[in-house]
Amino acid sequence: MLRSMRQGSRWIMWIVIIGVGAVFVFYLGGGAAITPSAGADSVVRVGERTYDARDLYRVRQQQEAEYRRILGDGFDAEAASDALDRNAAAVLTRTALLALEGERLGLHVTDDEVRAYLRQIAGVAEGERIDEENVTRFAERQYGSLARFEEALRDSLLAEKARRLLYSGVAISEAEILDSLRFAREEVKLVLAKLRFDQVDEAQPVDEADLSAVLGEQAEEIRQEYERRLSEFDQPEQVRARHILFRVDETANEADEAGVLERVKAAQTRLDEGADFADLALELSDDPGSQARGGDLGFFARGAMVKPFEDVAFSAEPGVVSEPVRSAFGFHLIRVEEKKAAQVIPYETARDQIAEERARKETARREARQRAESLSALVAEGIPLVDAARDEGLTLERPDPMLRRADGYVPGLGSAPGVMAAAFQLDPGASDATIHEAADAFVLISVVERTTPSDEELSEALETQRENLTNQRRNQTEGAWITALEAELLEKGELAQNLDLLR
Repeated sequence: MLRSMRQGSRWIMWIVIIGVGAVFVFYLGGGAAITPSAGADSVVRVGERTYDARDLYRVRQQQEAEYRRILGDGFDAEAASDALDRNAAAVLTRTALLALEGERLGLHVTDDEVRAYLRQIAGVAEGERIDEENVTRFAERQYGSLARFEEALRDSLLAEKARRLLYSGVAISEAEILDSLRFAREEVKLVLAKLRFDQVDEAQPVDEADLSAVLGEQAEEIRQEYERRLSEFDQPEQVRARHILFRVDETANEADEAGVLERVKAAQTRLDEGADFADLALELSDDPGSQARGGDLGFFARGAMVKPFEDVAFSAEPGVVSEPVRSAFGFHLIRVEEKKAAQVIPYETARDQIAEERARKETARREARQRAESLSALVAEGIPLVDAARDEGLTLERPDPMLRRADGYVPGLGSAPGVMAAAFQLDPGASDATIHEAADAFVLISVVERTTPSDEELSEALETQRENLTNQRRNQTEGAWITALEAELLEKGELAQNLDLLR
């Protein structure tokens, strides 16, 4: 960087930046003045290069504009404020580090390169002249001074030269491109044996020893779970009822409605004569959701049913069949089966319930693990998974073929990185005795088929993959270089960020 430019007069600066050319009026607009005043304290320091709040907010404004272009109204600059500050500081640091390294490598930026760069970003053709007064106003508004603007131009060019030098050592071979494409597009078809541990038998009595162990060993976890589920244990008044619905169509006239009401009265007569309410609901109800259960709606709190139905259900006595109740759905005959008063279940009561749930889950998990180990032992003996599963009375799942994915997603399992890794290591026809754990089951796998695309099939994607791999390798190389430079300067005390100055 030409430090002497800081002390030179404006006309010397313009000889460097503008050069000689025909008169051309250019207005460098874009962006209001940077509001944070430039102070002596630096927000970012890299060696001798320092950046204040004005510099950081300039970069931040550019980032905000880009985010708004991409996200539109979905971008919340206030919510992302801290992240934007950090990103802007990182941009300043990265450019300064690359420019510094460019100087170390003996690179430099000529005045002609500065002029050409300025013309390029301004869209001014060679031989045309930029209106220096407008550019000066822009530089002072955005950078604080023309000298600071010129420094930024030179650093950008020097950083880009260092980056190009770094990139020149990055090369991707044809074989590497093909291998990466095969790796990404290789497809595996599996069979899965899933031993689920998320399905518990609520009817199965809990072993007292298991329950005592849970109460003793998981006391704190049970207390925390109670606190998390407190709304569940704070129970409002509830009613369990059955109903028989005689649906009335929305377009029904008085005659149609009278005909439905006759059906209701006939049902009432049968009930008075001793017919069973549940049997009659199964025969007559027009509510498909409850008909098969004999009209049973289970327990419900206020607000779960339409108002006319709710009013009757919460006021009726258990065992008494209501008079016909008209709602938007039609006519209902309602019989309340049971009522529960509002209550808050205390911890002492809920504790046993939670402990039983946990004990059942542990039992289900233990039993699933035992079955998985039995299956694994058979596979380890050389028995194919398909045959071993059949011997154990298990049904195998055959999900769709899968590709490698960074998130480890396996069809039929969800995220299961261990299963994915094993699947692409097994040979076709091979079974794996390893017990993998997915979200809700223990899993064993066997590979049915592996499909690898040919070179001809991959040919169309070669150039795109070459570009992707090159960019990826360049980013990795640049990142490693930047990390090494940062470590070196940090050790010397020549690299610092102080974003607290922005607060």
